[in-house]
Amino acid sequence: MNTYSQQSGFDGPVAWDTPGTGSALSRWAVGQLARFLGWVALWWGAVFVTVGLLPVAAVVPMTVVLAVLMYNAVMSLIKLCRFGRMRRILRVYPWRQQPGGVRYDARGRKASFVLPDPDRPEKTVSPKISGFFFRPWDRIARKGFDGDLWYAGDPRFACVIAKPGLKALIYAAQPTAFDSRTDPRRKGLSPEARDRARAIGARVGD
Repeated sequence: MNTYSQQSGFDGPVAWDTPGTGSALSRWAVGQLARFLGWVALWWGAVFVTVGLLPVAAVVPMTVVLAVLMYNAVMSLIKLCRFGRMRRILRVYPWRQQPGGVRYDARGRKASFVLPDPDRPEKTVSPKISGFFFRPWDRIARKGFDGDLWYAGDPRFACVIAKPGLKALIYAAQPTAFDSRTDPRRKGLSPEARDRARAIGARVGD
């Protein structure tokens, strides 16, 4: 991957042609499926304990536990459903290297992932990771996504982000990229950027 890491724009072969990319995506999918099944199993176990073993007074606090387990199961399923979109991204965009992509605020607490705009490298864009209870990038950074990272995609729409060596993958996107309730991006896009965004199913204005 080093051959094309420093080129600009969308130069270079697509990420899917890089050895190990397909295997990394398969490992990601298997991991998400295992997490989903694990959370579902825990939820059913908690239901059994709540209904069959605990006194009535313990039912109310256990509903909180059940809600958290269900939330985690749903989030794992949502991530798993992004398999096809991640595959399309890897088939459309090349890998890029981004040293120090994770940045923190002045207090060193809140993290964000910052990437250069493909059409205007002097400007930066911060794709988002879905989450509700916690700030997602803070958790991701603590898992090792805080150094020299790789990404494929357009941060104005969606990206697949990887640890060096394709050891782990993360999906990040702009909230407006695929949401029909919002206005699609229109300005600041080159013809190639528009074509690639449409190829992954992102919404692009005329």
